[in-house]
Amino acid sequence: MTRPGEGHHMTSLLKATAVAMVLAVAAPATAQLVSDPPPPPPPQMQLTQPELFKNVVRVNVGVGFYNSGWYNCYYGYYYGSCTSGSYTSYVPFLIGAQLDFGVARGSALSLGFTYNTGTVSYSYYNGFTTLDGSTSAAIWEPTLDYVARFGPLTAETLGRLRVGGAMYFGPSGGFGGAFRLGGGASFFNTNRLGVGLDVVFEAGSYQGYWIGGLQLLVSPEFHF
Repeated sequence: MTRPGEGHHMTSLLKATAVAMVLAVAAPATAQLVSDPPPPPPPQMQLTQPELFKNVVRVNVGVGFYNSGWYNCYYGYYYGSCTSGSYTSYVPFLIGAQLDFGVARGSALSLGFTYNTGTVSYSYYNGFTTLDGSTSAAIWEPTLDYVARFGPLTAETLGRLRVGGAMYFGPSGGFGGAFRLGGGASFFNTNRLGVGLDVVFEAGSYQGYWIGGLQLLVSPEFHF
């Protein structure tokens, strides 16, 4: 026989056991419904800045266009006449080397040397007749310029303006000098190897006669 209250105690025990079993079975399923925490963010990438190159070595290759002339003329009230005169043109092939040494973030001193070789064509008027001729000539030209750079050194294209001077040493002891003014740019400036383009105007004298010219240059460059 079952004692009074014993059946109620057994019923409560069975209910508690059933609830415990249900919770034990449901716990893994409930754990699967809980989303995993988000993964930690990846470590921040270190962005490397381009290396700053202050100095440049370049090999200049190009062509020059020079001319020189003078005339002795008299101009009267009704007419004028020239007793003598001369016109000379020189179109040389140019090759040389240049070193731009960075002295500040936006400027450099440029030391160079150019070899000019080509044909000199001349026309001389002696008051009665005109004599024409041509001859080949080579001129050695050391240069020294101040270069102002435009733009940050991290730019791929860096512009420049140069102001300086040149000396001329030619055949038979000929010599002279000139003022230089030019502009250009370096391309692929953040790489070790780049390309430069320059246009340089020169004006001065050679053997006592004025001379003016223009140089067009393209230059493989090494940046360091």
